[in-house]
Amino acid sequence: MEATLDVTEQSQVAQARRMVIDYASRYGLSEADTGRAALVATEAGTNLVKYGKDGVITVDGFCKGPAQGIDIIVTDRGPGFADFAVAARDGYSTGASLGIGLGVITRASDFFDVYSVVPQGTAFLSRIARGGLLPVEDGLRVAGRSTPKRGQVECGDAWGFERAGRWQRLCVADGLGHGPLAASAATQAVDIFRAAPESDTPADILRRAHAGLRSTRGVVMGVIAIDTQAHEAVFSGVGNISGAVHSGARPHHLLSVDGVVGYNMRAARDQAMPWAAGAGVLMASDGLSSRASLSRYPGLLERHPALVAAVMYRDFARDSDDATVAVAIDA
Repeated sequence: MEATLDVTEQSQVAQARRMVIDYASRYGLSEADTGRAALVATEAGTNLVKYGKDGVITVDGFCKGPAQGIDIIVTDRGPGFADFAVAARDGYSTGASLGIGLGVITRASDFFDVYSVVPQGTAFLSRIARGGLLPVEDGLRVAGRSTPKRGQVECGDAWGFERAGRWQRLCVADGLGHGPLAASAATQAVDIFRAAPESDTPADILRRAHAGLRSTRGVVMGVIAIDTQAHEAVFSGVGNISGAVHSGARPHHLLSVDGVVGYNMRAARDQAMPWAAGAGVLMASDGLSSRASLSRYPGLLERHPALVAAVMYRDFARDSDDATVAVAIDA
């Protein structure tokens, strides 16, 4: 699970640096790679304190085949950049500083991506990979985040991604309530999803989860299977999991039936829809407002899915609930 820190004052810059160094150690980064990660955290934190509003730094690790490392995601609520490329040039500054922070961050990163809109704010991703080896992202680029309710340690939501033959499958599960029991139910749901045979449709997976979760407090859950070669997607959901496939001019909203997986699930049914080249899907638990929509963010779907998840969380998460958002974009 990721770690998140509000960065609104100078003392929190050092905290962010320590947080990032801790994750770098967990994910096996060398001293040199850890130094780059620490530099990103320091420069990002300093910029948030000087120029940003409601700045947040989030760090998480990744292990994808031989590639391993950390993702540092930075968000604020303004003022944003009309032209980030200009802002990232050494010497550019909006205040009394040397104006080198953003340029340093881009050069220190093995992969860097940014989404910025005036006046809503900026989100950027800095990926630091062990030995500079980045993961190969073929088929779908996938990212997500599960963040606990404020004041809770464990998140009662979970998400997962799995390849099964021609299908690439994504799920979101939200355990009823909060805390350890909800987290256990959601984790078990994702484990069942991962173990499902290739022949299972999304509705089959939900029926399998319903049988396997009867000893838990239950979950609401959504599963989508995508075949990028045949340009089709199939979704099935039970309970309050929202989302849409953005493929063409209009989004295809994901429709769930009422019920609780593991308790009183109604008959799950599969919903088929087209999947065009360049399409994307966003799924979320009810920790995100129902107003969350990619349609309000021109160009965001062209960015890395981790940025899509970060922007949706920044703008639509509720502090009163666990929140999960998962994103898959055609590579």
